[in-house]
Amino acid sequence: MYICICNAVSESDVHSCVQAGACSTKQVKNACGWKPGCGSCTRRFSEVFGQAMAASANASSNTSAA
Repeated sequence: MYICICNAVSESDVHSCVQAGACSTKQVKNACGWKPGCGSCTRRFSEVFGQAMAASANASSNTSAA
């Protein structure tokens, strides 16, 4: 699902950036080519970024436990 219509950024784009090593919202925005638009996506972007970071941390802890 799209998070940002202005920049055509999807939830999977954010998750992919985090999996590739992005660890801040600024890094994700830069990787996606995110430019300021209407701003209606800000809250949803923060939520999805948090989910992606949590999923990444869980994957890391599962890998290190194996």
